[in-house]
Amino acid sequence: MMIDTAYILIPALPFAAFLIIALGSRLFGESSHRLAIPAVWASFILSVFACIDVYRNGARSIPLYTLIESGSLTVEASLYVDAITVMLLLLVTGVSSLVHVFSSRYMQADPRYARFFAVIALFTSAMVMLVMSANLLMLFMFWEIMGLCSYLLISHWSRLRSACDAATKAYLVNAVADIGLAFGIYLTWATFGTLDIQTILSAAPSFADQTVNLLGFLGLDWQVPILSVIALLLFMGPIGKSAQIPLHVWLPFAMEAPTPVSALIHAATMVKAGVYLLIRMGPLYLLAPEIMTVVAIIGGLTALFAAVVALTQFDAKRILAYSTISQLGFMVLACGVGAYGAAIFHL
Repeated sequence: MMIDTAYILIPALPFAAFLIIALGSRLFGESSHRLAIPAVWASFILSVFACIDVYRNGARSIPLYTLIESGSLTVEASLYVDAITVMLLLLVTGVSSLVHVFSSRYMQADPRYARFFAVIALFTSAMVMLVMSANLLMLFMFWEIMGLCSYLLISHWSRLRSACDAATKAYLVNAVADIGLAFGIYLTWATFGTLDIQTILSAAPSFADQTVNLLGFLGLDWQVPILSVIALLLFMGPIGKSAQIPLHVWLPFAMEAPTPVSALIHAATMVKAGVYLLIRMGPLYLLAPEIMTVVAIIGGLTALFAAVVALTQFDAKRILAYSTISQLGFMVLACGVGAYGAAIFHL
């Protein structure tokens, strides 16, 4: 029970820091980092212990409570922690801890100092919950919270018109991609009758021969494997979040954000969420080889295109932005050819 509590504290500590700073921003002001930094560092230390526990004892499932119970739909709020999860936990909490420390000096004298630390603490908590989520609905909820935090952080210097425009572009582009992801999650539930990721992955082989008529509403017949449709719709999320062609346009403009935001969200954590989703749903993608080909082609094109564009840039942050897009393309390409180990190592 104490071990389960330690797992729950990994996302809970940054979230508690967010609540306290947000509600007491006038009280804490320029001392807000004194709450945020210890909370995130504590999450990192707990992530190290989680890594050791998973290495010794294997994957762990932690039920919390029933989130939704309506008709045939029952969604249990629960955490699932395995080797992939703890690797992402170490990445997210480790990088976030360093960014918090750096921000305490970089953002000094900023009039919205407390707001900044509240939002990056919320972002860290949301990213941690995303990688620990045991079902697709929870994953989608925190996926959207991350998108909101990204919007707030890119537009942090709202006195600059360019920052506001960049934030709007990032939010709208990701919103378009998230529509496809939402439809993919709905179709997954309609097909499998559950949103639990491990249950879906274990049941997926039995649905390999099932098809759906995509043109039935027009009175036509076009039978397509249901797993291919699900895989393609789910891939819409990573195309937006991980800045793949053609939805890569938001990331270079997002560098209008303060430098710590670029380091935390647009290089190290949020953009990796799409790659994480591909890796997590890997067994399902292996049953849809034609979609894996699409994933590989988009990843390869993105890697090549962004690397070439980076050669033409003169602004350092834009060079880094296109370099990030290119490296994400390599990760997506690795997922598309089934080299998930290589994708994790690259990530």
